[in-house]
Amino acid sequence: MSPLSMHYEHHVGVTVIKLGGELDLATAPALGRFIGEVRQSWADQLIFDMAEVGFVDSSGLRVLLDAFAVAQRNGGAIHLTALSGAPARLIEVTRLGERFHLHPSTEIALAAILTEARSPAPGGDLPRSAVADGGGAQASEAH
Repeated sequence: MSPLSMHYEHHVGVTVIKLGGELDLATAPALGRFIGEVRQSWADQLIFDMAEVGFVDSSGLRVLLDAFAVAQRNGGAIHLTALSGAPARLIEVTRLGERFHLHPSTEIALAAILTEARSPAPGGDLPRSAVADGGGAQASEAH
């Protein structure tokens, strides 16, 4: 079992969550808490960068679907980026690509979202970042 690393970055109306490791029964609850802690607004667009995720089980999918439900109720959306290997096959087999927006990279997802929004506040696209490893709540903001 590989621990789940979680990093976030804020942009105007968007929270990017970069994941690494395995998203499974052992790590899914920590991700659920992390999402609640770092989301700026219930209406945020959430981007999950999955480039370094090697495995996702049904518990991990449940956390992503819960985030989708909250986002949908509040006018937001869930974007998954850089899916490959087993996680990509899982999203394909479960047909969850019909619910999530899929992008080849986080940069492309951000560009699509920010282009759609079209009018970020001046200076509002400066990222704030934090890191948490192994599901701990070791978050610190960089300004």
